[in-house]
Formats: sequence, C-alpha cells, structure tokens
Amino acid sequence: MNFKKIIAGAAALTLAIPAISASLTSNATPPIDSNNIVSGDANIDYVFNLSDIVLFQRWLKGDKGLFTPHNEPGPGADANNDGKFDVFDLVTMRKLLISNIASAPEPSFAPKAQNLCAGIKSSPGTSGTALTDANNDLEFINSQTKFTIDLFKATYNENKGQNDLISPYSVVQALGMTANGANGKTLEEMEKVLGDGIDITSLNRYLRGQRESTVNTSEWAKWSFSTANSIWAISDRTKIQVLPSFIQNCVDYYDSEFYIALFDESTVNDINNWVNEKTNKMIPSILDHIEPDDVMYLINAVAFEAKWDEPYEKYMVNNGKFTAADGTEQDAEMMSSYEQYISDDNTQGIIKEYSGRKYAFAALLPDESISIDKYIDEITSEKLNSLLKQRTMTYEKADTKLPKFKFEYENELNDELIDMGMPTAFTYGADFSNMSAIADNIPIHIGYVKHKTFIDLDENGTKAAAATIVAMKNESAIAMPEKEIVFDRPFVFCIFDTETNIPIFIGALNSLS
Repeated sequence: MNFKKIIAGAAALTLAIPAISASLTSNATPPIDSNNIVSGDANIDYVFNLSDIVLFQRWLKGDKGLFTPHNEPGPGADANNDGKFDVFDLVTMRKLLISNIASAPEPSFAPKAQNLCAGIKSSPGTSGTALTDANNDLEFINSQTKFTIDLFKATYNENKGQNDLISPYSVVQALGMTANGANGKTLEEMEKVLGDGIDITSLNRYLRGQRESTVNTSEWAKWSFSTANSIWAISDRTKIQVLPSFIQNCVDYYDSEFYIALFDESTVNDINNWVNEKTNKMIPSILDHIEPDDVMYLINAVAFEAKWDEPYEKYMVNNGKFTAADGTEQDAEMMSSYEQYISDDNTQGIIKEYSGRKYAFAALLPDESISIDKYIDEITSEKLNSLLKQRTMTYEKADTKLPKFKFEYENELNDELIDMGMPTAFTYGADFSNMSAIADNIPIHIGYVKHKTFIDLDENGTKAAAATIVAMKNESAIAMPEKEIVFDRPFVFCIFDTETNIPIFIGALNSLS
C-alpha cells in the first residue's frame, strides 16, 4: 500500500471512530427507510464507512447484542446480495471501502462471475513451510517425488508410444485445495496419495512454502514461474453452499480467488479466459462445456518461462534426425553443447541449468537395450532422485545433441488417481462435508480431474504451462572418457527445482510430430 493509501485509510479510521462509538452505545432503533438503504450499511445510519465493518465483524464473531432489539444488522449488510449475512458480505464491505480509497485494477479478461475474494489477504500468522534445503523436509520432498513418478507412469501407460507431459505441481495444488473440503475416509485417501500420509494441515503449509519459493526475486536471473488458483461455485444455493472456513483455508494457503457464477456459457468463457491469462496464453482453454450436475470447479494454472544459463548460439543448431517410438525417422533441429553428464546402470543423461540456476532441465536416455516403455515402467522415485542429485555430485561433461521440440498434452486423470489410492473422492459416498454446508443432504464428489500442459524447448530456453481443473458434482458417479549422447530416439525429461530436486514438469518425448 502506498503513502497516499495509508493517509486515506488513517483519515477514514479517524472519521469513523465517533460513528463506531455511537453505534456501540446507542439503543435507538428508528424504522428502516427502505428507499435509502446503502450497500454495506450494517448499523442503519444510511452511510457506509469503517464503523459498519467493525460492527459487522464483531456480530459475525457472536456479539449479537450490537444490533438490539433486532439482533441482526440492517439489510444493507447483505453487501453481496445473496440473501444472507456471512463472511462473504464482510469481504465485499472491505472491497467497497478499499474502492473508496483507490480503485483496484480489474482483471483484463473482465469476468461476468463475481470474485468474492479479490484483494483479500491470508489470515494473520498464516505461513508456509520454507523448502530451502534439500536435506530438510525430506518427508514432503520424497512424497512429491513419489507422486510425480506414480502419476507419470499411470498417464504414460494409458497412451504408450505417445508424447506425455504432466505437471505434478499443478495437480497437487488443485487437489490440495480440494482436500481441504474432504473429511473422513475421503480425506485420508487424498492425504495418502497427495502427501504420502502427510496430514492436510501440514500439507497446506508445505504447498504454500513450495509456491512461495517459485517467486523470482532476483534482478538478473531470467526466469519466471507463476501459480494461480481459483474456485468457481454455482450461484444456486440449493446445490452447494460453500463453507467460509473452506474458502479461508484456500485463501490462506493457496492464495485462491473465489468466484460465484451462473454456470452457463458465460462461465465457460470466464474460466477459459482466466486459464489463458494465468498461463501466459500457452493454454487458451480447458473447459468445453458445463455438465448439468457440475456445482464447483477448483482450478490451478502454472506458467514457467526461463532462459538457458548458457544459451545455444546459431552455429550450435544443425539439422539432424530423430527416430520416433514407432520406428519412423523424423527431421530434427539438433542443439549441440557440452552439458553435465549423469548416469546409472541403464541411463545416460544430462542436466542443463536455466538462468539463475534455481531450475534445471534433465534429459534421461535409456540404454538401447531397453525400450522407453519398459524404462518408464521400471523407473522409481528413488531412481529419479538419485539421478537428479548428481547435479551437485559429478562434474563430468558430455558432448550433447538435444532436439528442439514443442507439443501440447491433455488427459483426464480420474482412473490414474483412483488406481493411486483415492477412489472414494470420485464416488457417491465421498465426504466433502468440510466444503459445503449442505453436503449431508446434497452430497458432492469429484466428477473429473482434467489436466492440460504445453512445452516449447528451443535454443533460447523453455516455456511450459499447465492447468488442472477439479470438477465437483452433486450426482452419483462411476469410479475409475568424453561421452557423447545424441537424443535421437525417445527419452524422458523433466524440469526440476534444484534446491529440492522436486520435478515441476515431467514427460516423455516419443515423437517430434
């Protein structure tokens, strides 16, 4: 907040103190003039100011005697016009007060849906668990590497021989928000899959700390990594009534936006425009249509862009060939350089760092005696972690030829997540009572988890994006010496955090077409 805002806020507080004092001590209750109701006016003085926020916040905390004899605020306190008094009215009041001081910037995609959390910060004292040392927080680090490998193997096995690219980081962010609404067996299964048994409170702190570590504070490192989370709920309160405690957790730990929407064609456009903006236009859309029983979407969007620490010069890029998984030979632009060599009993690979060295790219080429399918089938989290750790342990160089490549990927992850150990969340018996106030009468469950990714790797660096959408439904569902390495055939690759070795993207290149 700049100096002018501080002065304006202080002035508003000074002017409001007498009004607050008068409101707290007065028992007079003149008739309400319905023709002059002001949005946000909780104390029925036909003026909206800081005193209304103070009184309404105390009323929400249980001090019902503030508005005697009615024991409730005036009709203007229903600031978001949803027919009830709750924390979302307090959010809207704060926005109204801020807009009187200085108008907040509007999203460039101008959604028709109403964002009830715009400008709202996390609760005081809320913090994430910092992940700055790969030797600390091993429980979380190992759990994320395990999740990466389990999900990667599951998605690859669904379409063997095809290109594959997932962002486990994006999927965990979206499902982490979702898990805050789960309870009982549903929550236990989600905790086991997402964090290998880490409880949701600890997982929230770890995921916030991981997200905070993706912010580039350097003035010279040429990389950016942005994460955005949002929740979209249908405006029909007979289908879902989102609990304020659930939204608060999502704001506190995931910096989430919360939209109330009609769930019509305008909502499809709003969500796709939101994803397009948050992925720097790398993923233009993720939602084709809204199904009749969809009541909520929990969405994560990730955009990663980084320049190589040592870019390729023009003379280092030459024509070559790449043999696809089906045996066809394809033309390729091969980038030549000397890179750090890593290996194990059936792998030769390289690590190439991005500017700032916070993130790095790893390419893993199986021995010619083993197919890419068999290699991925046998890979483990321990094997991947051991290879990536060699970044700080070995200094051997390899003469490398790496193809430029660019592709998109899309998959629905229901079957994979069910097989990984969280089937209950996808069934009518799911318990999301921590998400909706009417979940006991109108049960909700995960209808589908849709994941889209994009990558463009060339001589300058890498652009990659991911979007994950978790659709909640309220109807039943059916569960489901100098080395030389030429990457001229299928290989596995990943982009990982060099401080923790946690992959944020992982994929397999089987074809350049």
